[in-house]
Amino acid sequence: VPAQTLEAGHEYEVEMQHEGEVIFDAGNSVYSIGARGGWYPNHDMQFARYDIQFRYPRDLDLVTAGNIVSDRTEGGRRITRRVTAAPIRLAGFNLGHYFRERVTRGDYTVEVCANQKVERSMQAGPNRTGLAPSPIPGWAKRQSIETMGPLTPAPPNPSARLPELASEVMSALEFMSARFGPPPLNNLIVSPVPGTFGQGFGGLVYLSTLSYLLPHERPVYLSERGQSFFTDLLQAHETAHQWWGNVVTSAGYRDDWIMESLANYSALLYLEKRSGRHTLDVMLDEYKIRLLSKTAPGNETLESAGPIVLGSRLQSAEAPLAWQFITYGKGSWIIHMLRRRLGDERFIAMLRELRLRYEWKPVDTEQFRELAASFLPPKSSDPKLEAFFEQWVYGNGIPTLKLSYTVRGKAPALQVTGTITQSDVDEDFSAHVPVEIQSAQGKQVIWVDTANEPATFSVSVSQMPLHVVLDPAFDILRK
Repeated sequence: VPAQTLEAGHEYEVEMQHEGEVIFDAGNSVYSIGARGGWYPNHDMQFARYDIQFRYPRDLDLVTAGNIVSDRTEGGRRITRRVTAAPIRLAGFNLGHYFRERVTRGDYTVEVCANQKVERSMQAGPNRTGLAPSPIPGWAKRQSIETMGPLTPAPPNPSARLPELASEVMSALEFMSARFGPPPLNNLIVSPVPGTFGQGFGGLVYLSTLSYLLPHERPVYLSERGQSFFTDLLQAHETAHQWWGNVVTSAGYRDDWIMESLANYSALLYLEKRSGRHTLDVMLDEYKIRLLSKTAPGNETLESAGPIVLGSRLQSAEAPLAWQFITYGKGSWIIHMLRRRLGDERFIAMLRELRLRYEWKPVDTEQFRELAASFLPPKSSDPKLEAFFEQWVYGNGIPTLKLSYTVRGKAPALQVTGTITQSDVDEDFSAHVPVEIQSAQGKQVIWVDTANEPATFSVSVSQMPLHVVLDPAFDILRK
């Protein structure tokens, strides 16, 4: 509380002194910052230009965002001052002994740092590491000690994938910049952290040590998709947070799903571009499996824990992973279904407008709905996306959908009449579902809104259909 009232429009300087153990030593000069976003005084993670001077042991390397203003040594200390060129929400840092790989393309520079040694818990080989599986849905599983292989003779090499990782982060940054506009800072630096998580701040990304290792050097409990998470998805997801979370932010905990879902789906868009549609399908299918998994003791699906807007309140003793699975998994499905409603061109235009309209500002779920609705094609059903958000965002449930159809008449005056039945959801649930009619001349796609009562459709065709398929590309979250 200031001694005198602060007057609007005046500039004041406030000095704070605080102390505490911030840096965690995982062994072998592998460090991480426990309170990565709260090691310094701040208020509500406001956007600001940061001017920070660090004093640290001269034998350690510093990783942080911003441009170097000065860098000198005094006795056993090194003193580095960094200033950010644009506002950021969180100023993070890390220390260590690093190998570095630097990539510059056009206006952007990516610098990835790798520890010279692995943390102590992994030094004897990854098969006996104490790391827990990744919190992201569906990417890791434990195995019993009896099924574990022999210990790796040599410690894993934490710089094994350094050039590859730098190139991947740069490629993801370029891909997203071309679609969403420029990131908050043109220089992006990446720091390793022990554990199975990542985090994306403006100009700074933290990546799990496991992302730096070759697949055979990682813990044996990782499934094939767990390997893919650390090889492909994690760095792209955290890179996407340069936009979703560090340019555009969420208005409150009920809106946090927007940032995480957009970051995860942006990563999936990048992987789809790089490796093909099959990669996206595999990821979405894995998310669906996890959402439909059962929880004890009620034997309910994990998705039924609650709507995505509950945020961290989804966590409970009965479903401790509900927040992660619903936020990342169902959230990715929600964004994917929005993409299919809008079409690819309108979808990317919507994301770019989201970045422009809410630059350095928060967005809430209703504002996101209104923006997405403004990019719908003309004469769309549910023109304000109110039913879509009511079902998928503010509600929960995954429908079982079944198609039956008949063909009557003679070519070229044939009539395809079909019925879609819906079950396993509330009476007021409705899904917007594509039906594809395939013939020798090509294919025709119509969209049908399901309901509690069977939904019917009728289409005139000139040739006998080869197939009539409900949601052929599995673009709807359904059983």
